[in-house]
Amino acid sequence: MSETAAPGYRAVLALPQTKTVLALGILTRLASGLIPFAVLISFTQRHGISTAGLASGALMLAIALPGPARARWCAQRGPWAVFAMAAASALLFAIAATTLAMSAWPVPLVVTVSAGALLPPLAPMLRSLWSRLIPDKQLLQAAHALDSTVEELTFIAAPLLGSAALALADARWTLLAGALLLMLAATGLHRVLRGLPTPGAETTAPPTTETGTGPGGRSLIRSRDGQGIVIPIITLGLCAGGLNVIIPEASTAFSSLGASGYAFAAFSLGGLVGGLVYGRRTWKSPMRVRYTQAAFALAASTLVLAALAASPLMILAVFCAGLPLTPLFILAYLLVDERILPARHTEANAWLGSGYNLGSAAGAALGGQLIAATGPRVTAIALAAAAALATAVSHRLPTHSTEASTAQPSTETALPEA
Repeated sequence: MSETAAPGYRAVLALPQTKTVLALGILTRLASGLIPFAVLISFTQRHGISTAGLASGALMLAIALPGPARARWCAQRGPWAVFAMAAASALLFAIAATTLAMSAWPVPLVVTVSAGALLPPLAPMLRSLWSRLIPDKQLLQAAHALDSTVEELTFIAAPLLGSAALALADARWTLLAGALLLMLAATGLHRVLRGLPTPGAETTAPPTTETGTGPGGRSLIRSRDGQGIVIPIITLGLCAGGLNVIIPEASTAFSSLGASGYAFAAFSLGGLVGGLVYGRRTWKSPMRVRYTQAAFALAASTLVLAALAASPLMILAVFCAGLPLTPLFILAYLLVDERILPARHTEANAWLGSGYNLGSAAGAALGGQLIAATGPRVTAIALAAAAALATAVSHRLPTHSTEASTAQPSTETALPEA
């Protein structure tokens, strides 16, 4: 429940380096949007849609599966590792663009997948920068909300820019442009990181071995805090992926397949509105409670979608399903800052990104099969059940952090009131 308006976005933009980090985020996400788009179109043009689908899926898996491990490796070795990984990935993408003209498609496929496997964790590292640059918790919430809004807009712009580039040049040049943007973002991030102290250097408390928060500890996903933060985001991806197949099928029941575009736009608009509204408020309830409430809102709105799947009001239900999307991400990033040791923030943020992407892929694949067998309503009910399970998992988050309690005092209480 909100009481007053939190510090505005202008206050965040007035802070040192904020605009730099936001600009680097735009470069990073443009590269992340252009590269998969260019790979899909390039392989389609040269080797057909079947091979293009294989290449696209393999690339996304190569990016998502080793994401947390890459983030952990870079966090342990510092800024030079990020730059070196970006250089290797960009070089391989450039080689892939060159070899796409070959008749043997496995060659560019292997090179493309290798480039994806080495893609540096730029977005997670940029996310982890906010808590190091902004100690004030209210401003930190506004910063994550602003960054999430910029992220939504960037991912809308990336395919539009890619389509415009296709009208001017071969898709392989778009792939090269994405690789160049990747290097520019990595170079800028390298410069920012070099001017900051090592994460966690300000605390001398030893990391706990029980939950594995130290560099040599077990995976974050095996801890109670890690599961409570990451599983709702995986489920959010599952619901988003399921909606990708529910919307076209349901749209044909009351209009036409072309009308599905309005529903997709409504979902994105819901996320945009939800993030902007959430980021401007001061909330009295504890963060873990708000996280559970946002997950419950996702389950409830998906259940409403099941009831309205064959009606024009489906667009309104999809908009409501999008409302908790960005707040869930904002709360997840804030919970990482609150409950995970600073040295592992990049790894934790990588878990969030990889978890969402893998959940989205699974949601689209399983949702397509379920729709073919039962229809969109039953599929939406299944997604609502998954979101309800995520609500239960987030509710199990400890009242006090078991991850970071040995290094910093608990901040489970609500954000300071304005």
